[in-house]
Amino acid sequence: MGFIARKHAALCLLAAFWWLGPAVAWGQSQFKPYAEAEGVVQVLEGDVISVGGSVVRLYGIDAPELGQQCEAASGRAYDCGEASRLALERMIGPRELRCTLFAVLEDGRQTGMCRSGDQDVGLLQVRRGWAFVARGLSNRYIKAQTRAQIDRAGLWSGRAQRPWVYRQLQTIQDATGG
Repeated sequence: MGFIARKHAALCLLAAFWWLGPAVAWGQSQFKPYAEAEGVVQVLEGDVISVGGSVVRLYGIDAPELGQQCEAASGRAYDCGEASRLALERMIGPRELRCTLFAVLEDGRQTGMCRSGDQDVGLLQVRRGWAFVARGLSNRYIKAQTRAQIDRAGLWSGRAQRPWVYRQLQTIQDATGG
């Protein structure tokens, strides 16, 4: 095949992509990239819910573990994991949620962003001070966490160990028998 023939073939191929490109792109946009779950919610933890039969960890946030002790502004100890769970339960109420599921985690739970209408549930949990931004995972809720700190909302009104530090210390204590 000569130079002119190769150039003509390349131009024909380019013209085909130019002509068919929008149709191919339009066809690809018809597929949803992520699975969804929706339905009535059961709140399991401050950052974990069951919706439509799927257990979903809310993306980008980390709430205290059930049984984790924090200190209120008064100095009184309380189960901040349960307080976070109750805050999420009160916030969601009897409404249905729609969750966009991003991935399956090692423990089999899924992670995703859940909405009640146009409200991002994870954002509200951070904004109200009942969850922390998940370090190294997302910057999505940094402004909301800063606002919660300034307002001394929820966990920020007293003292709370970050959940990832708490879990790490629990693992060390379990390993050493302490």
